[in-house]
Amino acid sequence: MGQAPPKKVDDSALPEATRLELQKYAEWIGKYRAGGIGEIKMQKIRLQLGTYHQRQDGVQMQRIKIPGGTVSADQLIRLADVADKYGSGFLHITTRQDFQIYYIKLEECPDMMRELAGAGITTREACGNTVRNVTCSFRAGIAPSEPFDATPHSQALYEFLVRNKYNQVMGRKFKIAFQSTERDDSGMLFHDLGFKAVVKQEGGRERRGFRTFIGGGLGGVPILGHLYSEFLPEEELLEFAAATVRLFDRYGERKNRMAARMKFLVRKMGIDKFKAALDEERKKVMLPESFNDYLKEARSTKPVPPMPTDLPENPAGLDEDPGYQAWLRDNVEEHKHAGYKGVHVRLKLGDLMCDTARSLAAVAKTFSHSQLRVSMEQNLYLPWAPEKALPALYKALCDIKLGESGAETIEDTTTCPGADTCRLGITSAKGLGQSVTEALNNGLSKYRELARNIKVKVSGCPNGCAQHGIADIGFQGAAQKQEGNTVPSHELFVGGIMDYGNTAFGERMGKFPARNCPKVVGQLLELYSAEKQGEESFSVCMKRVGKERIKELLAPLQEIPSMKDDPDFYKDWGHENEKFATRTGIKGECAGAPVQEKAPVMEDARERLHQAEAFFMHKEYANAQIEAYEAVAGAARVVLYASLIDPFTSEQAIWEFENVFARAGRADQKWLHISEKLEAEKVAEPTEDRAKNLIELAKAMIAETPKIQP
Repeated sequence: MGQAPPKKVDDSALPEATRLELQKYAEWIGKYRAGGIGEIKMQKIRLQLGTYHQRQDGVQMQRIKIPGGTVSADQLIRLADVADKYGSGFLHITTRQDFQIYYIKLEECPDMMRELAGAGITTREACGNTVRNVTCSFRAGIAPSEPFDATPHSQALYEFLVRNKYNQVMGRKFKIAFQSTERDDSGMLFHDLGFKAVVKQEGGRERRGFRTFIGGGLGGVPILGHLYSEFLPEEELLEFAAATVRLFDRYGERKNRMAARMKFLVRKMGIDKFKAALDEERKKVMLPESFNDYLKEARSTKPVPPMPTDLPENPAGLDEDPGYQAWLRDNVEEHKHAGYKGVHVRLKLGDLMCDTARSLAAVAKTFSHSQLRVSMEQNLYLPWAPEKALPALYKALCDIKLGESGAETIEDTTTCPGADTCRLGITSAKGLGQSVTEALNNGLSKYRELARNIKVKVSGCPNGCAQHGIADIGFQGAAQKQEGNTVPSHELFVGGIMDYGNTAFGERMGKFPARNCPKVVGQLLELYSAEKQGEESFSVCMKRVGKERIKELLAPLQEIPSMKDDPDFYKDWGHENEKFATRTGIKGECAGAPVQEKAPVMEDARERLHQAEAFFMHKEYANAQIEAYEAVAGAARVVLYASLIDPFTSEQAIWEFENVFARAGRADQKWLHISEKLEAEKVAEPTEDRAKNLIELAKAMIAETPKIQP
């Protein structure tokens, strides 16, 4: 943890938008500590910048976006440095290509973010009701089967959407994934938007685009995305995303937070009606052609990096080493460019100590052109490993204790932080994940080869951050009561598949005490061993065997002994010295509160209008225009608040009024394009006519808003 207050970080070289927002963040924190703003307002500000309250009082968890999952060696060093300086000395990798740092003091967050921003790393919109990290297949750009590399497209869409007024105060979060290859390693079908790279021939030339899916999601009600288009041309990517986000923002649920994701809006409208509405919205977006500048890199041909000439010598004798051979089999993959391989670096439960991270960065500089990727399985990946130097690379990884085989096998359990640090966590996902791995190294070791392709995922609560719903064997944190005592437990899901064109959610099999969950895995592996036909996969086999037989087989493991007979049953994995108890009255912060505690009132808007008129009388036209603009925004805030929309800025308030009311036909159509018109007025030279027009516009807005029904 950070001890003495760190020195002030110089932010003069940062982009102006970043510098100003972090200065403002520090000011807000100061006001919050002084009692000037309330908890809900501060929560909204924190979440927009990726700062969560942690389960432990008085400290924060910081989520950090890695757009497209690509991180440089120098960025990994910076992440490790700030985790040491401000956090608890380790990094955690999520299933959506984010890094997380724990045990941070709120007052230190702005300086931590300045140091990250100095290395080109952002936390902006990592949390809250906005577009989260835009993820991409970690194999993109190197997989032999891909039609083209979608990484630049994911980066372009991230750059277009971050800080965009379209998506700052939506009803719920919004997730996007890109997939380059036929092997699904991005979970494209359970995102709000999923893009699969495809090409087609038109007029004798190859044209790039995306097979596009909408309305998918995991959580308590998992839904697979619906096909929107077999081919969305790459040049239509940004306007399509903007139109979808606008539509969701306008019509998405805001009162019932449990039904506010886009998947519920699609289900409510019906996919055909939603697609028709989206097609109409796309006609209205009309982004300037300059917006496609974001895609310039995507259209350029990137050269293959030259083979390094200063590689270390390969150690002798590894050809017969069983550890090296297992590593080659499990962790090394084919590459689209001759002479290179892709290499998994397996991280246990997604955790990486900071000293080890810096050592890994040095390995990446030597062996992978300073590039790393973040995988959905919570590992790191070296995309440019020279084939001729694989023995030397293996030794270098073993030297820093990252040379274990088993990447993306049953040994490589995926977990979220669960009750260790998350406010929503019911059980310790990491604790169970570790116990399953240990069982596979001991009593269940005889099944390791049979079960090597099985995925085990453990989430500490129904939100499913470890994506347990699409695992072969998935566990979801829960609790049971037995003789007045609380028992740590897990809901079991069996038979999930993540395979493009064949994705399926696991079947719920019931609730099991946490202490029996490793035995549940053992029983399922024994069943698979007995019933497997030919090359049949685990999930296909379980589907054929049938839910009722599986439940009958596992039923004895649902029994809970009395505390007197076996007190260990009442302790969670990894927390054996603590009494297990669920936390009541604690709300998670994935969504945050919809509106702040202080409601905006029309009197504030009228006061700004009076100020504008006074400035106008004194011929101070610039100030008159500013006050009139704020009066328009203030009036818009009043009716937006009644619809549970609480914009951060005046610009967002005016946009949200146009989108939610004018474009939905709930306000006079004269307010269409008001956001664009007012933005033009803000940057124009102040004149008497402009000031007069803005004052009249403010009067009209103040008169209009009371007529609108939220």
